[in-house]
Amino acid sequence: MIRSALIVLLVFVVAGVGYWGYQEHREKNAVLIHAENDYQQAYHELAYYVDQLDNKLGTTLAMSSRDTMRPQLAEVWQLATMAHGAVGELPLTLMPFNKTNEYLSNLSRFSYQASIKNESNQPLSAQEYHQLEKLYKQSHKIETDLRNVQNKIMKNHLRWMDVEMALASQNEKKDNQIIDGLKTVDGKIGNFENKWGPEVEQMSASQEGRLNHLPGPRISKAQAVKRTKEFLHLNHSSTITAQKSGKGAYFDSYNMTIKNKKTGQNIVASVSSKGGYLIWFIDHRPVKYDRISLYKASKKAEQFLKQHGFKNMTLVKSDQYEHIGVFTLVKTVNNVRIYPATVNVKVAMDNGQIMAFDQTEYLINQKVNIDLKPKLSEKDALKTLNKNVKVQETHLVVYQNELGKNTLCYEFLGTKGRDTYRILINADNGQQEKTELLTD
Repeated sequence: MIRSALIVLLVFVVAGVGYWGYQEHREKNAVLIHAENDYQQAYHELAYYVDQLDNKLGTTLAMSSRDTMRPQLAEVWQLATMAHGAVGELPLTLMPFNKTNEYLSNLSRFSYQASIKNESNQPLSAQEYHQLEKLYKQSHKIETDLRNVQNKIMKNHLRWMDVEMALASQNEKKDNQIIDGLKTVDGKIGNFENKWGPEVEQMSASQEGRLNHLPGPRISKAQAVKRTKEFLHLNHSSTITAQKSGKGAYFDSYNMTIKNKKTGQNIVASVSSKGGYLIWFIDHRPVKYDRISLYKASKKAEQFLKQHGFKNMTLVKSDQYEHIGVFTLVKTVNNVRIYPATVNVKVAMDNGQIMAFDQTEYLINQKVNIDLKPKLSEKDALKTLNKNVKVQETHLVVYQNELGKNTLCYEFLGTKGRDTYRILINADNGQQEKTELLTD
């Protein structure tokens, strides 16, 4: 009798374990399918936006006056911005896609300056028209190559999740057709050269190149390894390999791969050759559940920055993706938020571990080059707003506009009905610099 009961109990236990394993397998597959669908959608959107860019640029070239070009160029500006956003949704963090991103940024700046910032009705100058022709040729090349990659994906049933896993493990297989195709796209864009006028030429070069001019002496590979160990508080169970950045990189750095012998997990990081600053790192440990709140995770991020000498940092954005908190903090000078000088930190919400850190923008933009005393009072700035917007918060901020110019602004966070807006008003002349509809 007892034996029969034990057998029945064992059957139920085995069945329960099997059902639990099946449910977990289903949930894991559901997450993977969702991520794959998001990647597929982002790529289709990117290809569509570039198609539209090519059409709009081609149409614009047939127009004679700036007045008739203005609506087309305004659409080009919007499409380039959306295409740039679509690239950001793809798993390309560890794969250089810099030339394509730089092209989209250049196109966005050019079209914004030519259509919105320039209020004259004078035709495009010879230099501007020549630049527009070059941008059109580039868009046509990108369009063709992106469609080729898209056809390979659909024809061969390729998966973006394989790209993410290959990049995360630093094991880029030679036969990964998506990675190879996108490298081809980015490589061909690098063969073009964009020449700009004096004001814009300064901004067309990659800002990352400024990391070559950080304060401090150049360091050796051994010193870079030492800096990495100190910054990440690595123990003896971790091994580090360092490799100098290759030819064509925007800035000189040492690319580090850290492997924890006990867990088998990898951390990748980048240390600047000039000054020895740890620019960013990413820990690829999986995080499967939440144990701490988003608020507690934000405090972990703030504490981490304080421990590494960051002072007067203000948390301006908090997000949660799966079980990881993502936080953006900005430098504050005399109660003015310096928005170009940002630091991004990711925190695991199972144990509060820092999973990623990026201070690229902070290193480039931490020096403020404008007067932080407003010429316009807050009261006068408020008068420029729509009377139906109810202001909830006000801050003085340094905003970097589409042309890369730092501007002192009043930042108003306000509501109208159920919508929340962020409105930036120039603190010197009252001009509206930017209006955003904020979404959850």
